[in-house]
Amino acid sequence: MAAAGFFCLMCGYYTLRPMREALALEVGVRYNSILFGTVLVCSAALLPIYWWLVGRTPRGRLPWLVSTPFVVVFLALAVGLTAYPGNRTVAFVYFVALTTANLYLISLFWSAMADVWRPDLAKRFYGYVAAGGSAGAIIGPQLVFGLVHEIGPAPLIVLACAFILGSAMFASLARRSLRRAPDGRAVPDAAIPVGGRAIDDLKRLVRSPYLLGIAGIIVAGQIIGGFMYNEQGKLVAENYHSLADRAALFARLEFYVNVLSLVFQAVVVTWLTRRGNLLLSLSAMPVVIGGSFVVMALYPAATVFLATQVLRRAADYGLGKPTREMLFTVLNPESKFKSKSLIDTVLQRGSDAVAQGLYLLIAGITLAGIAWMCAALCVVLMFVTYALGKGFDARQPAATAPPP
Repeated sequence: MAAAGFFCLMCGYYTLRPMREALALEVGVRYNSILFGTVLVCSAALLPIYWWLVGRTPRGRLPWLVSTPFVVVFLALAVGLTAYPGNRTVAFVYFVALTTANLYLISLFWSAMADVWRPDLAKRFYGYVAAGGSAGAIIGPQLVFGLVHEIGPAPLIVLACAFILGSAMFASLARRSLRRAPDGRAVPDAAIPVGGRAIDDLKRLVRSPYLLGIAGIIVAGQIIGGFMYNEQGKLVAENYHSLADRAALFARLEFYVNVLSLVFQAVVVTWLTRRGNLLLSLSAMPVVIGGSFVVMALYPAATVFLATQVLRRAADYGLGKPTREMLFTVLNPESKFKSKSLIDTVLQRGSDAVAQGLYLLIAGITLAGIAWMCAALCVVLMFVTYALGKGFDARQPAATAPPP
């Protein structure tokens, strides 16, 4: 049920995403900084509202309460795109709405999973759950490619909204299934709100080395991703001159990334966590991408760069994402929903902005120089993941105990 829920969520998102990229061109490339700045402001503005809902709403209803407004907004945008094709204001709103909401939807899904999955079960099955999302990320763009010319964007938006509501349904079914299990008394009652005050959880985030370590992984990963994103843009602009050629290249890269992510999630993560422990699986991501950066530094060719970009993103989604989500299963409910949402949304978008600023300072150095810098960041990540793995093991016994 959980894998089906993540499949629906990512299939819906990746059905909407290609249209977002196309509409961004309607707004204009020169407005990219305004677009991403608006996204950061909207993400920060939504966070207190989200925390208020988390504190007062029965946790079983949260997937529906977050998904439903998203669906209403995008159904309205489908009408707007039909009535006003080519309108830059509608295109602007579409881009900001999707880029803001997708992180909340994904964060909430994993918060809902961390709320009900015991750490030992998460270690065994989270790789399969994440693989469901990668399968959805593969199929979503194929739906757009095959249908957009025949039925247009509006029906595809409606279809994506149906998938997203399906994700909320499957997340609810997964919770019920776990609660009916023999040890289901360890699953919190869906009728009980998470509770707590946001200010208390902010203090906990600042004072907890464990949560700060998770935040550090996100920040370092986004900085590395920002550097590679800019280098990728330069490379593609220099070597691919038509919009069709560039779109075809990005489509191929997305396909390779999601297929490799699926292999990492369904095979490697599960094997590592069963044969070893979370520390081994968590540390695999910086080891793999760090090695790829060393190769790129020694052989800074275009093909090596693109292969490194595919491997980096696949390792992040396939190795890093499932294990990062496991880290939250040993925390209290407030941290699972509130600290996690702050890390996954505002901190992540803020890190994107920081990465763009830092890149301006290093843009003059060679590709090999950037590769060595990214490899050095991966060494730091290895130490952080080691500490987080030890912290997870220390918290796991208390997390597996049933509630009084």
